[in-house]
This record gives sequence, C-alpha cells and structure tokens, in this order.
Amino acid sequence: MRPDRRAALAAAALLAAAALGACHREEAAPAPGRRAVRCAEVQVTSVADALELRGTVSPLPDRDAQIAPQVAGRIREVLAREGEQVAAGQVVARIDDAPLADQSREAEAVLARARAERTHAQATLARTQRVFEHGIAARQEVDDASARAETARAAEAEAGAAAQRARRQVERAQVRTPLAGVVVRILRRPGELVDGTPATPVMEVADPSRLELVSDVPAADLVRVRQGAPAEVTIAALPGRQWTGAVSVVSPAVDRQTGLGSVRVGLNLSNDTRPPIGVLGAARIAVGAPRSAPTVPREALRSGPGAEAEVVVCGSDGAAHVRKIRRGAAAGARVEAADLRAGELVAVDPVLGLADGEPIEVRR
Repeated sequence: MRPDRRAALAAAALLAAAALGACHREEAAPAPGRRAVRCAEVQVTSVADALELRGTVSPLPDRDAQIAPQVAGRIREVLAREGEQVAAGQVVARIDDAPLADQSREAEAVLARARAERTHAQATLARTQRVFEHGIAARQEVDDASARAETARAAEAEAGAAAQRARRQVERAQVRTPLAGVVVRILRRPGELVDGTPATPVMEVADPSRLELVSDVPAADLVRVRQGAPAEVTIAALPGRQWTGAVSVVSPAVDRQTGLGSVRVGLNLSNDTRPPIGVLGAARIAVGAPRSAPTVPREALRSGPGAEAEVVVCGSDGAAHVRKIRRGAAAGARVEAADLRAGELVAVDPVLGLADGEPIEVRR
C-alpha cells in the first residue's frame, strides 16, 4: 500500500475515534451520587392574561327551533329523521286531522246556510223597497227588511271567518319547519299525543353552518370579557382539535337568582370537522393587553393548574432547588412564571421526584 494512502486511512480512523469518543463523553453516565437532569432556560416572551370559560356548543339563537304542532291530536307520521337536511317550509310531521276535517265541513255548512239567509234577506229587502215606492208598504217594513239583511250579512261574515279558521286548523295538521337546517333530535314518535303548545315539540331543527360556545359565567368574570376578544376553543370529545373564534355576545345583565350572565363565542369552522351540537367545550379568551414576562415550558410545572405552582431550579451549585412560583398566563407551550429571572434553568426531565438540595448534573 502506498504511503499516502496509508496516511489517509490513518487520519480517517483518528477522526472516527475522536467523534466516537465525543459521543461517549456526551452520553457518559452522571457523576456518582448525582442524577442527570435535563434543564431548560427561563425566557422572556410575550403573554396576555386569559379567562377560561366552559360551556356547550350551540347554533345561533335564531337558527335553532323546537318544532311543535299548532293543533292538538295524535301524531300520524314523522317524515324526517335525525341528521336529515330539511328546507324551510318542508312538512316534517302530520297530525291526525279527521276531527279537524269534520269541524271544517261543519263550518262550511254553516257558511252555506248563512249565505242562503243573506241572499233571501237581500231579496226580501228589494221587494219591500219596490212595494214601498208604490205606496203599498210602510216605512217600518222597509226598515225591518233592511235590518234583517244587515244581520244576514254579518252572520255570513262570521260564518266565513269560522270556516276559514277551520280550514287553517286542517292545514296546521301539516307540521312545517320554519327554517332550513338539520334535524338534531326527534322528540316524539307516531302515535303519541300533542297538545298544540310549545310544551309538546315533535323535533328540533338547527342550522349547523354557524356555531357558538355558550357559557354562563359569574359577574366577576363577565365584566372582564369584551365583545370581539379573540378566543381558542377546545372540545374534550375531540382531543387534539382546536378552533379559533371571537366573543360575539356578552350579556349586559346577570340573572338575579343565580348571579350568572352568558358569553357567546363564535367559532371559525372548517369544512372537515365540526363539533356536535350540545357537546361540552372550553374557551380561552384573552382579557388583557400583551406584555413581556419570564416563561417556562409547561412540562417544568410539577403541580396542578392554579394560582401557585412548583418548579425545580437547576442551580449553578449543582443542586436542585424547589421553588414556588405564581402561575400566570399561557403562551403556546410556555407558561408565565413571574418569580423567576430570565436565564435561570428549570428542570423539565425528570420533574417529579427531585428533592430540594439534591445533587444533580445539568444537561440541556
């Protein structure tokens, strides 16, 4: 082998050995009696105070309706199913209209009799007037005939209104949806009785194209929320999904009995995933102006969510120092830690099990 080739191979071997040695030094076991701890630096980032509200996903108030028949009776047919798209004015159920049809025919008969009586009264009035003009009948007879004709016309009008009302009742046996949307729930089945009031709805129809998260909040939180404030919405039933939105309505008053007011957060929906109506969710709403503050990674906190938390500071003396902090606003994957200074190191792996004063070996 030529000397220059042997020299090149030797140099390559030396480089490989050096790299392998470096890797071994980086992955070397910690010094005896010390635990290896991965630490992260406290950084100053932009944060803003936020308020977390819990509520239910609902359609807009004017795009949700429980459809109840306007007449009493027994449900004959339910013509729509849950999840079915319906158009405004579409017949979605029918009530047994046999009694209503009988009442309509009776009203039509009364109207026909009233018309006949009005025709007869008008004819009698005309004859009486002709006789009176020839001087044969008295004026009193003309007045009486005129009164009978007016009474007959009024009776006909009354009978006509009753017939129209009866026809309208027959038409109301066809239950129609007042808005276009999706059938959310079927509340009653064929054969069940309804009383013709909103207390006995047949189904609920809603328009899911626009949804809101509706939350009831105490007055102390209600006064902090402003219309148009940005929000982030999460649904426990859909982990990993998040929706942006904005506060659309803040109630101007609170309920005198409960002390709660409502906040409605409009969701920016995409076509791929829409949360089900009625599902529980949480909205995180910005309630203050952004500010700069020291923050730590979320995994550095080793106590539950609340005003106070604990972190383990990786001290320059090679020891762990457990420190209580005030948990502040969140900024993505980081959380405000007002009691720490920028540049300090906090433990992120492991976090649990570290005792105050325990010797550690810091790894970034």
